[in-house]
Amino acid sequence: MNPGHSIGWWRRPGPLAAILLVLLAPLLLPGLPPLTDLPGHVGRWHIATADPASPLHRYYAVHWAWMGNLGTDLIALPLIPLVGPVAAARLIAGLILLLTGAALLWLSREVHGRVAPSLLFALPFAYGWPFQMGFVNFALAQALGFAALALWLRLARAGRLRLRALLFAPVGLVLWTAHSFGWGMFGLMAFAAELARLRARDHPWPRAIGCAVVACLPLALPALVMALGRPAGARASETGDWFNMGAKFLWLLSSLRDRWQAFDIASLLAPLMLIYIAARDRRLGFSALLGWPALACAAAFLLLPRLLLGGSYVDMRMAPAIWMLALLAIRPPETARLARMIALAGLAFVAVRTAGTMISFAQRGAEQRAELSALPAIPRGAAVLALVARPCLTPWSDIRPEHLAAYAILTRDAFVNEQWAIPGQHYLTIRHRRAMPFVADPSQLAYPDGCREQGHGLSHALAGFPRAAFTHLWIIGHRLADPRKSGLVTVWSNGRSGLYQVVGTAAMPRVEPQPEYRVRRGERAGT
Repeated sequence: MNPGHSIGWWRRPGPLAAILLVLLAPLLLPGLPPLTDLPGHVGRWHIATADPASPLHRYYAVHWAWMGNLGTDLIALPLIPLVGPVAAARLIAGLILLLTGAALLWLSREVHGRVAPSLLFALPFAYGWPFQMGFVNFALAQALGFAALALWLRLARAGRLRLRALLFAPVGLVLWTAHSFGWGMFGLMAFAAELARLRARDHPWPRAIGCAVVACLPLALPALVMALGRPAGARASETGDWFNMGAKFLWLLSSLRDRWQAFDIASLLAPLMLIYIAARDRRLGFSALLGWPALACAAAFLLLPRLLLGGSYVDMRMAPAIWMLALLAIRPPETARLARMIALAGLAFVAVRTAGTMISFAQRGAEQRAELSALPAIPRGAAVLALVARPCLTPWSDIRPEHLAAYAILTRDAFVNEQWAIPGQHYLTIRHRRAMPFVADPSQLAYPDGCREQGHGLSHALAGFPRAAFTHLWIIGHRLADPRKSGLVTVWSNGRSGLYQVVGTAAMPRVEPQPEYRVRRGERAGT
């Protein structure tokens, strides 16, 4: 047989590069990718790079510090003067996807000695729900963490353990700087992989655990940075929602969550079936070097709370990584026929999921543009109170409105109460203290009165916001029935949302209910 034809197409650089580029297709659509938190990130970048004469400086201050949440910011800030904030965001989103795909490819080659066809099933999880939610700093740290795990295993295989210890002290700092939870997840994966390697060499459990702990000690350097650099205003708050197994089951089902619930959940059947076959078929099986990290991430997923030290959806972020590691752990079959079948099925999986994401992004982009047509009516430098009407139960798909109002920061240099400003986690601080308590995320989220435990109700927010601190009120997802009686003047409306000028004090406005936001009896608050 011709040696050139003995290598499967999924192992050749050309097809693999083409598949990685295909992953970028949804990002080729115009405008900012419709990822939930991404407008807020881009708004923050715009504030950090704003002209000295910008009115933004009346509302925000930038205090640079070394913290574990700077990944995309450090890339965006030098890019923005060259290409602008929106183009920088699109480039960074593409970079995250390419880095994730390339790191998964490297991991597969490092563990199996060649690229396994199961890699193709792992690639669409780069568009997993954490990425769709716009957790771009975490997504970047996760991609770097997968690449670091491949390097970790490569150096161990070469017997370069001292060099690995020296290299991974700064590598750990880089990962932590990108995102602290990405650094923590890498430490967990590295420990599990090291433990698997030592056990494969017949080290007893106590010795293997001890050696794995010692091997991971260079990764702990960021803990010292956190201990020494903790700002006076930082707080170890918002830790809770432990062992919510109902939510965790939903997070697993949401690993490919995008727009169509049936399609997104059904898509999990293909990788789940492959994992099941690999567990039963002796021609496949799993490599412990990636199987154990997958199990470690699954255990952490079950043990971690939803809220940890001010971070939200901490457990959810790990769900796609569990799938990716488990799929990469599947050994490549020795029979060419079975390998081709898996590769072709994986290619179909990539094509279907990428096409679905592209259609979803096109539709959601159009939906968001309908809301953003309010922007020309906002004067430059205005102070805008954004109230995003959210239902008690988050729908599987919506227009992702939580940080849409950040476009007013980006295009109108306006103050909007949607930015994150947690000491020790963000370099942005709010100067517009007159707007308290409507100064930062999540004050822009408003819920029906029936689920007030999630946050303030819309009627309460409308009645109690400091009117002297805001020039405009932008309600996304609701419209007011009688704005003039409430001291508000309508300057824009699309029938679903409204932008109002604040002209004085008034009694509590009456909210015209929308069918999608009515609370059904027996529903429980929460996602």
